[in-house]
Amino acid sequence: MIENTPKEFEYQQYLREILIRNEPQIPLYIANQNDFEKSDGINYPYRSNFYVLGLLHESNCKLQIGIDTYSLKRKSLTIVGPGIVRNWISNNWDMKNTTIFFKESLFKKPFYDNFLLDYDFFKVGANHVIELTDKDYSNLNKLLETLEKFKADQNIATGILFSILEFIDLIYIENSTNHLLSRNEEITRKFRDLLTKNYRTQKSVSFYADNLNLSSKHLSEVLKGTVGKTVKQSIEELILIESQSLLKQTSMEIKEITYWLGFEDASYFTKFFKKKTGLTPSNYRLIG
Repeated sequence: MIENTPKEFEYQQYLREILIRNEPQIPLYIANQNDFEKSDGINYPYRSNFYVLGLLHESNCKLQIGIDTYSLKRKSLTIVGPGIVRNWISNNWDMKNTTIFFKESLFKKPFYDNFLLDYDFFKVGANHVIELTDKDYSNLNKLLETLEKFKADQNIATGILFSILEFIDLIYIENSTNHLLSRNEEITRKFRDLLTKNYRTQKSVSFYADNLNLSSKHLSEVLKGTVGKTVKQSIEELILIESQSLLKQTSMEIKEITYWLGFEDASYFTKFFKKKTGLTPSNYRLIG
């Protein structure tokens, strides 16, 4: 049966369709491999409107976020904020893990509005995967087990989750401090920020090279070494996963998506999309 219903992946919908669960009484859900193996997973780039923290206990998989591809293994911590498009390149969905899903509405007073966005690891362009040390993995695992025990009490669960976020923030800041970026890594970081902000309106290699005061050739050589893609490939890949998410998760018409992504002509967007996927946007939207 062809499924053509847009999948917005609000919190409740994700629990129902992916984890096959009804929403708990509070906007917090802790999942493991037993939850994920019941579904077929998600086989296309998608965004969700909630926060996710995932700790991998075994196995290996690959995850794409933006232009970056992460190879996850045991002790990998994945952190994704709302609205960030990701794509599971390889994932058997039954690997041993602990994953927390929560909404901002979980936090009441004394927490101030939007405080979660103060954490750099939830922002677009952050390092969304952290390889934990044995000690940090053990400590985080204990905190997650404590959260599991008290998840039914919102006041207690909120405090424990806040402690988890603060613990992750310490690790994130320490990693950033201890790992001084090389010049090429700094260039890549600046390019990633530029691309995230401008991919809809600026698709020329020269725009990004000029803004970074580099030649187009040099910038592509840098990116080849850091993310394995040229500037052109990076631009096209980000546009592609954004378009795939819009096609699957919204009811926007092809023409609307065309203009949203900065293409002047729907036929050019269709040609671009088919070259990358082998399908027209309309056909891609129809496949299950």
